[in-house]
Order: sequence, then structure tokens, then C-alpha cells
Amino acid sequence: MTQNAIVGEKPKNIRHQVFAGVRWTGLSQVAQQLINLLWSVVMARLLLPDDFGLLAMASVFTGIVFFVLDLGLSAVIIQKPELETRQISSIFWLNVLAGVLMTLVGIVLAAPIAWFYRNPAVQPVVVVLSLNFLVFSLSATQSSLLHRQMDFKALELRTLVGLIVGTAASIAMAVAGLGVWSLVGRLLIAGIASCLLLWSVSGWRPGWYFRWADVKGWVGFSNEVLASNLLAHVGRNADNLLIGRFVGAMSLGYYAMAYNVMMFPVQRFSQVLASVLFPALSRLQEDTTRLTCGWFRAARLIGAVTIPLMVGLVVLAEPFVRVVYGEKWLPVVPVLRILAVSGAVQSLGILDGTVLLALGHSRLRLQLTAFAVGVAVISFIVGLPGGVIGVAGCFVAANLCTSIVTLLVTLRCLQLSAAAYLRNLRGVLLAACAMGAAELLIRALPLAPAPLLLVAVPAGIALYIISLQVWAPAVVAEALQFVPERLRRRIQPA
Repeated sequence: MTQNAIVGEKPKNIRHQVFAGVRWTGLSQVAQQLINLLWSVVMARLLLPDDFGLLAMASVFTGIVFFVLDLGLSAVIIQKPELETRQISSIFWLNVLAGVLMTLVGIVLAAPIAWFYRNPAVQPVVVVLSLNFLVFSLSATQSSLLHRQMDFKALELRTLVGLIVGTAASIAMAVAGLGVWSLVGRLLIAGIASCLLLWSVSGWRPGWYFRWADVKGWVGFSNEVLASNLLAHVGRNADNLLIGRFVGAMSLGYYAMAYNVMMFPVQRFSQVLASVLFPALSRLQEDTTRLTCGWFRAARLIGAVTIPLMVGLVVLAEPFVRVVYGEKWLPVVPVLRILAVSGAVQSLGILDGTVLLALGHSRLRLQLTAFAVGVAVISFIVGLPGGVIGVAGCFVAANLCTSIVTLLVTLRCLQLSAAAYLRNLRGVLLAACAMGAAELLIRALPLAPAPLLLVAVPAGIALYIISLQVWAPAVVAEALQFVPERLRRRIQPA
């Protein structure tokens, strides 16, 4: 392929590509969810809350840098109808240069970051995590190209294998008594393994070519995407920053554990489905009817998974923490219950930004994100005197407020009403409420934590599925579309 070859292929059957993508990502995310749950349980019993707190402190900075590294150009690769291979090579080398520079910046800023937190143990953690910046920059372009081609099988397999390698190494390091380094090692080793695997499955290789003129025309779009992602990260991590600075590593460890438990289904389902839908919806930006239909169906499917999970966490938080993480993590319970209230809202809100971006409204998305971040930071400051519980409560209030505003703006862009959006989710909400009521009744039984979970969880799932079939049969039918045809024929009646 020559340097000026055109890369502009589009899948002929977008619906088929989306279903295939969601099948692969769904299977992968179920596996990753189980691996992460197993890992978190093992590490919670081997490590101290302070170790998780140190990682959360360092991650506030390293997470920001990962967004800077992307430069917003990944969205360009996915969204633009046609690209020349020389333009892709220019994007690749620009990403690598950013990776080298950000690694050096991380090493230099490690000491000031530790001084800010008044905790010298943070410094070496930031230094080692900064090596991941270079690793990420070497794989960002290949990952975006596979997203563009909607080759989610290759993407998910390499992510899953990398996660398995990193998790195994992390547990071995924890058993060896390496403390926080077992958490850091997981991120670094998984990143390296994923990068190597991505290069092995990607058919594209960068040429020795770079020209600023090839990418400068996209800076406006990419800068707005980058700024929006950066602001979103600041809004999500301002709570970690403030708790780490003013409350301490142990409290931040409890808060981070609760937040991660709540975010597991959001990250492993909502964000993945959003990433699958972005290239598909971008190709439907001129057909708002089909785009709206895709958005509503995806929102209903996400709600069908995340809303009952969040309801279950609220009702069964205490026995869940006792059985899974152990007695030393009981301070997580009230924080987890509070954060779970906003979990469903967050999972649905991810698609709002995806729709705006697919429509080309990157500046509007940036403005909405800036508003959300401003409200979140103010709420965290207000809640800080109440410790982690106060911050968590303010987080929920701010998230509900800003999510409603973003949803209303997105609906207005498509000339839709809030009533139509709620009608779309009505059956899921009713089924989740029925499940929650049943679990509350079971929760009142005089059972020990483990037997209680063994009764409440299967009963809640069974009742929820039955309720869905009554109030939202379309959700069950759509969910079956993601099941391979052979298995679907066995499940569905003749």
C-alpha cells in the first residue's frame, strides 16, 4: 500500500457489524468482569486500604496524561470517512512523540505530586506508572484503526489476554509481599502485553513519514474531543484528589474500592457498547431516525444490565462486602450504597456524549462537559467536611443534575422529548423496582451474610428476568440477538 492510499472502507451491513461487535465485546467483558472481580477480592485480602489509596493518588495525574497522549486524534481516525495512509503514519509518530515527552514529564513531576499529597511514597509510584505513557502511545493508532474497521474480535482478544497476564503477575507480586507495587505492576505488565498483541493482529505498520500538514486540519475537531475528555477525567477524579490531599490514603482507599465496584458494570458494559456504537452512529449521522433508534435501543439494553446491578448493590451492599472483601472493608458499605445510586445514571449518560460526537457536535459536548466538571468540583469541595461519605453524597447530587441537563440537550438536538426517552426505559425501571423490593424482603430474613446472598441474588435475577418478559419483552428479544445463532435456536422455543 502506498503512502497516499485511501483508507475509507465502510462495512456493508452496519447492523451486523454492531451485533458482532457487541457479541465479542460482551463475551470479553463478562470474562474481564470475572477476572477483575476475582483480582479485587484477592488483592483486598492481601493488601491494605493504604495501598489502594496510593495508587488512586497517582492515578489522578497518570489518567490525565493518557488523555493528552491520545491528542483527540483517535476519534478522528474512527470518525473521518476517508484517510490516507500517510496521514495515519503522521498521527502515529505524533502519538509516539507525545508518549516520550509525557513519560519524561511524569518522571520530573513525581516529586511535586508527592509533595502535594504530603506523602513521599507516591513519588516512585508515579515514576513507574509514567512508563505506561510510552507503551500506550505505541498502540493508540492501531487500536483506533481496528475500531474504525469494527474488528472488535481482535481488539477484545488482545485486551483479555493482556489482562490475564497482568492479573497473574499482580497476584504473584502481592503474595510475595510487594504491596502497592503489585497494583502498579498489573497496569504496566498488562499494557505491555496488550501492546505487543495489538501489533501482532494489526495489519497496518507505520511508515517512516511525518508531516504536520497532514494532521493540522483536524486539530479543531480533535482538540475539542481532547479537551472534553480531559475535563471529564478531571470531574471524575477531583474527588480522589481532594480526599487524598485532605483526608488521607486510607480513606481514599475505601472510597476508591467503593467507586471501582460501582464502576465495574459501567466500564465493562456501557463504555464498551458506546465504543462499538460510535463508528456505527458516525456513519448514520445524516439519518437521524436510524441514529435515534440505535441510541434508544442501546440505552434500553444498557439500562437493562446496569440498573438492576445498581439496585442490587444498594440493597445487598453489607453482606456483599462482608463475604467478598472481608470485615476490614466494612467502611466501604455506606459509600458504596451512595455511589450506586448514580451508577445507572452514569451508564446511560455515556451514550449521550457518544450521540453528540457522532453528530459532529464536539464543541457542544465540550461545553456540557465543562459545565458538568464545574458542578462536580464545587460539590466535592462542599462535601469534603463530611469525609468520604460527604463527598460521595455530593457526587451523586452533582451527577444527577448534570446528567439530566446533558440528556435534555441531546434530545433537543434530535428534536425528541424527555417523555419518549422515559417511555423507552419504563419496562426496565419497573422490572428493577420489582427485583429490588423482593431483595429487600429477603434481606429482612434472619440469615447469615453468605446464605443471604445465595438466596437473594438468584431470586432477584429470576424475578427480574420474568418481570422483563412481562414489562419489556423487546429487551429480551434484542438481547438474544447478540447470542450466536446456534445457541439462540436452542434457547428460543420452536
